[in-house]
Order: sequence, then structure tokens, then C-alpha cells
Amino acid sequence: MQFFWRNYSWRRNIVGYFRATESKLKFKIEMKINHIVLILSLAFCLNAKGQSKNKANQPEKDFEKFWTTFRDHYAFFKLKGVDWDEVYKKYKPLIKKQSKENELIKIFSEMVEPLKDGHIIISKGEDILYKVKKPSVFKEEFKGIEKDLWKTSFATLEHNGFQEVKGIGPIFKDENLYYVSHNSQIGYIRISRCFANPESIFDDAKEIEDTKLMLSVFDSILNSLSKTKGIIIDIRANGGGHGGEQLASRFALEKVITHYKAIRQKGGYENFTALEPVYIEPNTGIKYASPIVILTNDKTASSAEDFTIALYQQKNVTTIGTNTSGMLSDMFSTDLSHKISFTLSNQRYYSTDKQQLEDIGVPVKFEIKNTKKDLENKSDPMILKAIEILQ
Repeated sequence: MQFFWRNYSWRRNIVGYFRATESKLKFKIEMKINHIVLILSLAFCLNAKGQSKNKANQPEKDFEKFWTTFRDHYAFFKLKGVDWDEVYKKYKPLIKKQSKENELIKIFSEMVEPLKDGHIIISKGEDILYKVKKPSVFKEEFKGIEKDLWKTSFATLEHNGFQEVKGIGPIFKDENLYYVSHNSQIGYIRISRCFANPESIFDDAKEIEDTKLMLSVFDSILNSLSKTKGIIIDIRANGGGHGGEQLASRFALEKVITHYKAIRQKGGYENFTALEPVYIEPNTGIKYASPIVILTNDKTASSAEDFTIALYQQKNVTTIGTNTSGMLSDMFSTDLSHKISFTLSNQRYYSTDKQQLEDIGVPVKFEIKNTKKDLENKSDPMILKAIEILQ
């Protein structure tokens, strides 16, 4: 019995030892598991909190980027009479962590509306959310009846021996890219816009292909008018796009300075690069050397103004109508959250005598203004003057 008891005690001690050890191991493992769970929980909470914070602060970040981009790159605060620092003070308190997208767009729109700069556009993908409206005498005069003016213009051509005007090229908003006609001596080309397809406006790669298409169609038109002794180039109400200088090169006789350009820099609202001369050179391919008359008005804008100013100094060119829009800068663009983008003017254009052209436009050599009376008279005086000059 004694031996058995001793063995029983020894066995009980061994069993107790292992049970105690097992208990300690379980405790340690449970502690480690709890520790890991705690760390993961904290990490998740902090991450979720950080994401929540970033999400909540996104409207404020978008506001800061919008305002700062204009502060560092916009070219015309002084000309437009807008104190951008005061704009910040006025609108910053309106931005909340919970501000919705449509509320932000409304605030951004109110901020830039006083600039009256048609190059300021807020978009999402290919959808334009807001575009600043630049005042236009022509637009007010022919609001809702602009197509009637083109009917009058085309009828005036036909009454002077021109063939029926035909639309050529891609259609956008019910208008062909080009409209073409001629009589026995004079050609007519209306360039309705400076892009073939609208998706190229906000895409650099598509812009290159679009410009090629636009120039290709234009060159075929010039070939068909090669035997004329003059051409009327009608770019009234052409709101721009790209390729204006390339189109103009088809009519250039010699390399000349067309204008000067300065680019806005960071470090102050009046901090710009030195004036850089811009030249035009005759196209190496198709060229038209006979006289041309360019028709413009205050809705001739952007790349259409590039076309006009590029040819203004050429000896074979006459301009008729009213000054162009004065909206010449290239469009500087950047992005906000949720695929929202915006553009602005970051360049100043100057004439060859170094006069700033923004809001002034490219001047004409013969000033003629279209009015509603032209529709009543069923005659376009600008077309008639162009025919007179070329004859």
C-alpha cells in the first residue's frame, strides 16, 4: 500500500504539474490572442477613423485646391477687378465637411462668375457642369435666331452667283464643321468651330487625332478652291477648340511675328514669364497664296482668334466685322476629387506693338456689325463687303 500510495502521489503530482503547465500555456495563448485582437481592432478603428476623416475633409481639400490653383495660375485678376483673397474669406466659411458635390459646384461657380472668362469650365468627364458666360453683343442681338443669320448669309452668296452652300465634315449641335461654296472667281468657307468631334476638347491624345482630321478635310476643300482668285473665310461665332494656327499656316506667305505671349507663374498675382514672340510660317504642304478676307465678331474666340491673329500681319489678308472675343489664352486644367476637372486662362496675349488683347480681341480693318435688320433686308453686309474687296 505504501508503495502504491507513493506512486499514486507521484502520479498525482505529475498530472498536477502538467495540468498547471497546460493552464499556464492556455492563459498565455489566450492573452496573446486577446492582444492581437486588440491591436487589429485598434488598427481597424484608426484606419476607419482616418478614412472617415479624409472623406469628411474632402470638400475642404477640393475648395483649397480650387482656390489655390487660381491663385497660382490665373492671369487676369487685375484686369477683371477681382480680389481673389477676399473671395477666399467670403466662401471658405461656406464649405462644410458634409458639403455635397452640387453644393460645391454652386460655390465654385459663384466664385468665378465675376471673372467673365469663357475659358473657365468645370466638368465631370465629358459633361460640363458649369461654364462662365462671357458677354457678347452678337449673342444678345441674335439670341435664338442665329441660324436665321446664316440663312441670310448663304442667301446673299447665292444672290451673287455662288453655288448652294454645302455642309462638309462631322456634325456637332446640328452644324457641320465646314460650309463651302464658290462662284466663278471667289470661294467661301465657313469654319463653324475649331474641332471635328467634341470628345477631343478635354483629351490631349484625341486632340492630336482630331486636329489631323480637321486639317485633312480643310486641305481637300482648299484643293477644290485652288483656282479661285480669293476666298472668304467666315469664322463669326466660332467658339474655338484647337488647330487655329495650323489652319492659318495654309494662307501664310512669309514667316512673321504674329503676337507675344506671357505665362502666369506662382509667387504673386502679377508674376509672369517674359514676353515670348510667336511666329507663323507657311505650311510645307498645301498653301493658298491669293487674297483672303476673314469675317469675325465678338463670338470669334480662342483658337479661332489664334487663326485670326496669326494672319493679321499677312499682306494677302483683310479682316471685316467686329473685334474678336478677346479670349485668347490656352486652357490650364487640373483635377479635383470624384473625377471633377476645371480649366482657367493662364496666359496673356499681346499684339505686335505689345498691347494686351484679353477682352479687347483682335481688331478688324473694316468694321461692320450684323444686326436684326440684316434679316429683314435679307442681305448680309459683311458678305457683300468681302465680295467687293475680293473683286
